[in-house]
Amino acid sequence: MNKKVFSQVVGAGAMAITLSSLVPLAASADPTASQVRLSSASTTELAQTPTARERAMTIQERTLVFSQTDRIAVRVYSDGEALLLNLFNKQTGVTEVLGGSATVTPTETGVTYRYTGEQTVEVAVSSAGEQTITLNGVPQQSTSTVSGQVFYLPRIALAPNATIEVSLLDVSRADAPATVLASAKMTANGRQVPFPFELLYDAGQIDSRRTYAVRSQIMENGELQFTSTTQTPVITNGNPTDGVELQVDPVNQSDNSPTDQDMVSDSQLTGTLWQLEQIQYNNDEQIAPTEGDYTIEFMPDGQLSIRADCNQVLGEFTTDGDRSLSVALGPATLAACGPESVDSEYLQALQSVSSYFFEEGDLYIDLQADTGTMRFSNGQ
Repeated sequence: MNKKVFSQVVGAGAMAITLSSLVPLAASADPTASQVRLSSASTTELAQTPTARERAMTIQERTLVFSQTDRIAVRVYSDGEALLLNLFNKQTGVTEVLGGSATVTPTETGVTYRYTGEQTVEVAVSSAGEQTITLNGVPQQSTSTVSGQVFYLPRIALAPNATIEVSLLDVSRADAPATVLASAKMTANGRQVPFPFELLYDAGQIDSRRTYAVRSQIMENGELQFTSTTQTPVITNGNPTDGVELQVDPVNQSDNSPTDQDMVSDSQLTGTLWQLEQIQYNNDEQIAPTEGDYTIEFMPDGQLSIRADCNQVLGEFTTDGDRSLSVALGPATLAACGPESVDSEYLQALQSVSSYFFEEGDLYIDLQADTGTMRFSNGQ
C-alpha cells in the first residue's frame, strides 16, 4: 500500500503538521454539509468522525487535535493533503461545521488551525503544549485540562519528522476499547524529549466512578517507535490532572535481536490467512461470529489485509522479538452489514491489540490492559 505523506514545517522551535493519506475508500468529507443533527451518535463520535456515515468506525490516525469544552467539541483532521475541521454544538446537538476546509498557520509560539465560514473557529496549539479554542472571536478555553510531558529513558534521538500523539481515554470498561475524550498530535521538528502536552476535556463527561488514563505513541516515517506500555491514570481516584509524567517505551530494542523461535513465530504470522473464531473478554463476555467472513492476513512487508464481514480494510502492523503487536487501520469500505454482523466490534478490538502467541496451531492476540483475547484459526 503506497502511503503519501505531506509535511508542513511551521517555523523553528514550533511544531510541524504531518498529514497522511490513510482515508476510508468510500468516504469523503463534505465541506457543504452543516447543521447536521445526529441524536443517535455520541458527542465523541460526532466530533471525531469526518462524515455521518463513518460513525461506526473512527480512524484515529488522521486526528491532529480533538478538544472539548462544556459547550463544543472540535476536531481537526487530515484527508489526504487537505486539512478539515468539525465543530459540534453540545447545547443544541447540532454539528455546525462538518468537514470544513481549514488552514494551519505558524505563530511565534506554535501553530493555529483556522476555519472561516458562517462562523470562525480557531484552535491554537503552542510548542509548550497549551491549547486555546476561539469561536467567532470569543475564547472557549476549557478550565478542565490534563497536562504533563511525554518522555522515554533510552538515549535515542528522534528524527525531525517524528510525530508524538497523546490521548485522554476512558478505560473503565474491560469489555470494550477505550473511549477517546481528547487527543493531540505534534511533530518533533528537531526537538527532543520531554514533550509537553495539554488536553482539553469536558468535565461533564467525567464520572468519579470511572477510570481515565493518558496514552502516547511516537511514530517515525510511518513506523511505531515508542508507545505506552503501562497505564497512566489521571483525573479520578486521587490521580493528577497536571504534572503528569507519561512514559513511552521503545517498540524495537536494538540490543534485543529476535531469536530463532521469534523468527518461526513471525513466519507463522505472515504465512497464513487467519479466520476469527471468537473474542473473549475478561468479564466473561464473548463475541463469536455466526455468519460472514472475519479474516486478517499479515503481509511480510508490514501491511494488513482484513475482511470484516461485508467490508474490506487495509492497514499496517509492527512486531518485535517479544511478540508485541501494534495495528494501525487504514483505508476501508463502509458498507452497512447485516444485523448479526460484528464488524465494528472486530475492528475496534484490532485497534487495541498488544501481543500475540500460538497454541495448537491457532493464533491468539491479547488486547491492551489485559482486557481480552482474540482467537484465530487457520482460514486457508
